[in-house]
Amino acid sequence: MSRLGVFGGQFDPPHNGHLAVVRAAREQAGLDQVVVIPDGTPPHREASTLDPGTRFRLALAAFRDEPGVTVSDMALAADGPVFMADKLERLAPGRELFLLLGADQYAAFDRWRDPQRIRRLATLVVAPRSGHPPAGNGDLALAMPPVDCSSSELREVLAGGEDVRDRVPEAVWGIIERERLYR
Repeated sequence: MSRLGVFGGQFDPPHNGHLAVVRAAREQAGLDQVVVIPDGTPPHREASTLDPGTRFRLALAAFRDEPGVTVSDMALAADGPVFMADKLERLAPGRELFLLLGADQYAAFDRWRDPQRIRRLATLVVAPRSGHPPAGNGDLALAMPPVDCSSSELREVLAGGEDVRDRVPEAVWGIIERERLYR
């Protein structure tokens, strides 16, 4: 049975921390593949600053050179939120699933829709974040430096006209600059 990592989020914008999480999870959880799923309508957060199509293009650019990683548009066409439990249900047949998330989201996990169903479908793989407790309950805590970069912080810095090319993949920076995103 193949081992599939599932990494959902807004990716508004995707940053080097996202890549670090995927790389650590692929290695430490022995994943055969990772699917990155940008949200169309985020179910647990305020609306994104960019339209779903642009965020999808940014995610494609961010992960295009990562071996074993694909970016899925499964959550983009829906009229409303597509909840993680439903995404996992679609991906589950014939696969062992691993849900990748940061410790900030892990701390709020019990407030997600159907957390017990998610746990039945997937093993939680948690990336450390400063100021948030590590994974527990038998979930897999990634052994890596805390991911202290956040998309919300990057949006704020970009709105002020600052350069963030050292915190995002080069291809993502090229799109942000060329299209003057977040300004």
